Amino acid sequence: MKARLTTLLAVLLPAVALAAEPGQGESLKQGLMFLGAGLAIGLAALGTGVGMGYAIKGTQEGVARNPTIGGRLQTLMFIGLAFIETLALYALLIAIIMLFVK
Repeated sequence: MKARLTTLLAVLLPAVALAAEPGQGESLKQGLMFLGAGLAIGLAALGTGVGMGYAIKGTQEGVARNPTIGGRLQTLMFIGLAFIETLALYALLIAIIMLFVK
């Protein structure tokens, strides 16, 4: 339930901030944009951290079961980690856009 509420807030708060009338509630709009940007990068960092942990765990288990393919697994793990990190960079880009675009 908490995860759904957090996701709902992360999605709706920036939309509420953009819906404010010009000249009315500028501080509220700016505050909600900061909150939305913080939630975007915070949740992305949490998700990518968990994803990287699972990727490394899976690679270690694979190497423990079959040490002869350790090099191949390590290469695939690094490619996967690069893709996971890209998601965090996209979230950072979205947060920056939210902060500096009016």
